[in-house]
This record gives sequence, structure tokens and C-alpha cells, in this order.
Amino acid sequence: MQLKGLQGANLGSNNVAACAKHLVGGGDPINGLNASPTEVSLFTLNDIFLYPFRKVVEETNLATIMVAHNELNGIPCHASKTLMTDIMRDKYNFKGFYVSDWDDIARMYTLHHYAPSLREAYYETVNAGMDMHMHGPGFLEGVLKLVNENRLPVERINESCARILETKFRLGLFENPFTDLNNTKKVVFSKEHQDLSLKLAEQSIVLLKNDGLLPLDVSKYKHILVTGPNADSQSILGDWAMKQPDENVTTVLKGIRQVMGTEKVTFHNVTTNVRFHDPKLVDEAAELAKKSDLAIVVVGENTMRYDNKSIISSGENYDRMNIDLLGDQDELVKRIQATGVPTIVILIGGRPLAVNWISQNVSALVQAWEPGSLGGLAIANILTGKVNPSGKLPVTIPRSSGQIQMIYNYKPTQYNHNYKDGETTPLYPFGFGLSYTNFNVSNITISKTEMSTTDSLVVTADITNTGMREGAEVVQVYIHDLYSMPTRSVKELKDFSKVNLLPGEKQTIQFTITPEKLAFTRKDMTWGVEKGDFEILLGTSSADKDLKKIKFTVR
Repeated sequence: MQLKGLQGANLGSNNVAACAKHLVGGGDPINGLNASPTEVSLFTLNDIFLYPFRKVVEETNLATIMVAHNELNGIPCHASKTLMTDIMRDKYNFKGFYVSDWDDIARMYTLHHYAPSLREAYYETVNAGMDMHMHGPGFLEGVLKLVNENRLPVERINESCARILETKFRLGLFENPFTDLNNTKKVVFSKEHQDLSLKLAEQSIVLLKNDGLLPLDVSKYKHILVTGPNADSQSILGDWAMKQPDENVTTVLKGIRQVMGTEKVTFHNVTTNVRFHDPKLVDEAAELAKKSDLAIVVVGENTMRYDNKSIISSGENYDRMNIDLLGDQDELVKRIQATGVPTIVILIGGRPLAVNWISQNVSALVQAWEPGSLGGLAIANILTGKVNPSGKLPVTIPRSSGQIQMIYNYKPTQYNHNYKDGETTPLYPFGFGLSYTNFNVSNITISKTEMSTTDSLVVTADITNTGMREGAEVVQVYIHDLYSMPTRSVKELKDFSKVNLLPGEKQTIQFTITPEKLAFTRKDMTWGVEKGDFEILLGTSSADKDLKKIKFTVR
């Protein structure tokens, strides 16, 4: 939907060309560092990494694809004819153009040691299917020489030019090549955009823990301490965001003051450096907490790319070897909590963090991610109950770095043995998220217990708001293929529906289980449905305790 919103049905002068990235496998490098090698099986490549690209090409008029930094199974992605031409163009019918990532064509020579010269790197990438070079002086001249030497056919260059020019025509760039700056000022950061940004932020925030402290009764609290390195930081904007005018960013501190009252809030500034180590600042925060009746501690990661590099801790090329809170952030939370003041911890950042102690000891824990310009207001609205939280985790949160890989869709043998020095289960499972009300999923039925490999069935369930206030729940549908060749995950998310209900309201929802949702790369490397027994697991998170099962058979 996001891609369709960007491009529209057929591009156009009021739209932009969306770019799907990165092709492919960069999210699973061998050591967790961006652009390092990726080694995956063909089954994983087809079913996990390539599947989203196939679907977006099938369902939209995708304009561009950016190729990945990394090498995949020994071949730099920028040199992979298998990926760019054989699979994406010939098999999936991608019609748009490819663009390289920053300087990655040259890196086939300078970093991967795949091509013996820049000239050969140019040859390998264009021959593989590359259309546009994002950056690299000398590329055009190098390609021209390869054409003059009859190593690259003119027809191959014409293909790339035609794809790029067609996209420009469809965007209206030849008729209207310039942007009206006055119109831009009316549109960008307009009231409509701000309202949408706030709504998106509110719906993305995940409530991880609540001992009954939330939602806050604003009238009950007279002295509120707000502290932490992300309390008054533009880190809520996320990576690759330029520094914005202060008036355009509602930080967490601003949002809390706006909703709960400026006169009630005491701000203790520990700087925006999440790596800070200053016992004096921690002592000062603890003393202020003793005089408060509520403490809100905002911790996590720093993603402000324009900031001092020694301060940044998250974002592209800022990978970490552990996922604990940096610096004195844990100590700050512990000292404040030890005073006995009710304590809320807000996590800001783009990666899951190991917050075991915090999860066990504070009154409330909120995963706010990087909620954008109005993020502080969204957080305040969640804390005070103006908005009932409905966000769900799109990742699994592990207890420590040592649990990685920690995913919900693991293979059957992954936990045949337990860890001997800690829990095997995650801190918080994929799909998890609390609300200020309660929901019950019941009466799960299927339209038939048997289906063919070309048939479909319908699963139906009732969801009831059993609490005292309006709220939204995300009902999730997972599939488990009981026996398969090759082996498959214990569960795979196949569908979900977000349902808003009044107190006591019940709604019947249904999902269609199609052959596409059951298909995978089979033992003989063909794509299709395997006969046998399957389970539908339906509930409110990926955790087994939150799911109800019903079985069917494919004949």
C-alpha cells in the first residue's frame, strides 16, 4: 500500500517513483555488519528474501529496484545476472530499472576483489542488468569504451536508457522538469501531513509492559520527572533525517508538557549522548526522583546522523556487537526506580534492545521506535490514554545478543536443546503488544477440513472486546505445515486484520487461506503446494499461549 501511495496507479506528475531495496539478503549478513557477506540456502533465498520482491512486482508497477551492498553466496549482488535478469526480469517480469547503491559498482574492484579493475566492474554490472549508477566518476566513459570494444552491445545500453527515459516521461519530468518551491512550502509539513504523521506514530507505538500504572490520570500527578538522553532529542526522527527546526519537532519532553502541563514537569538533562557516563548526572536524577510522584525515563539509541560520530549508536553502518543499553542508561533507570517512584521507561530507536532488568522492574515499558516529528505528542497521548495503544512488534525482542538469531518462524530443531545459562524464550515475541482493554478470540471455524492444491478455504473467528474501553486488536493468522520437504518453520505469518471494537462489542472476522499462502520452494526447487496436514494458528501474537489451532488437510 505504501508503494501504491507513492506511485499511484500509473505514476504521474504528482507522484514519485518508488524504489524497492535492497536486492537482496543484506538484512542477514554473516557477522551482523552492514555490507558483509550473506550466505543463505536457495530455499531461504526464494521463500524469505526474494518473496517480497516477487509480490511487489506482481501487484504493482514498481518503478525501480536498488541492488544490495553485499555479496550473496560469493557473488556481489551488483554483478549478479541471476538476481537482476534471470529471476527478477525473466521469471518475475520486473519492467522498471535498476539503480546501484552508493559506489558499490566500484567496490566490486576495490572491496570485494571480484573484478580486477574498474573497467571490468563496469562490464560485470551492466552485463548483469544494471541500468543506473548512483555514484562514480568515470562510469559513463568506461561503459562507452566497453561498447567501442564490442564487449557490451549497444542494444544492452539502449535497454537501460529506454527504461530510465520511460520512467521520466511517466513522471512528467520532460513537460515539467522544475518544482514550484512556493507550492512545496504549502504541501510539505502541511496540517494534513502532520495529522497523518501523528496517527501513524500513535498506531506504531507498542506497549510492552503495564503494571496498572497506565493510562495515567493526569490530575493525580503534580511533580513529574522527565529525563534520559532521548527525552528532548531529535532521535525520534530516525536515521538519514536532516536536523529540523526545533519548532517542527515535538520531542518526548515537549509532548508530555503539552499534554500533562508544563508546570508539572521537571526536566533533568543528561545530554543527548546515549553513551554518557557521568555518575553525578545519575545522582542528580535520583535526587529529583525522590521529590517526584512520577518518573518518565527516555532511553535507547541515538540516530542523529548529523551529530558527532562518537555519539551516534544506530542507523546505517552503525552496527553493534551487543544490544544492551549503552553508557549509564541502565544505571539511570535503576537509580530512579530504587527511589520507589512509579517509573515509566520509553525506548527510542530502530532496533530491539535487551532490557531484561527494566522489563522485570519498572511499572511500564513502551517501545516507541522512531516515531517522527510528532512522536513526542503521540507518546504522551498513549501514556495518558487519549489513544489506546494498538501497535504490535514487527520483530522478536531477544533477552541478549547471545540469543540472536531469535525469530518467531524458526525451524523445528532450533530449540531441540535449551541454553544452559539462560532462557530459550524471547523477552517479547513477534506480534506482541498490550492494550488498555482486553480481547478474546473464540469460535474459530473453517469452511472445510480438506482442500486441493488449487482450492481455498475460509477461516472464521469471533473477537470480543471484554474490557471497559474502546480499543483495537490485531488478529494474526499463522500457518504450520506439519511435515514438509524441505523442512519449514514452526509457524509463518500469512494474514492479519486490525479490528476496532467498543466495550463489549463482538465482531466476526474471516480470512481466506489460498494456495499461494501455502506454497513454498519444494525439495525439487519448484514453487507450489505440498500435500499433507496443516495447522491454522490464530490469535493475538506469535506466542503459542496466544494462539488457537485448527487443522486441515491438502489432498
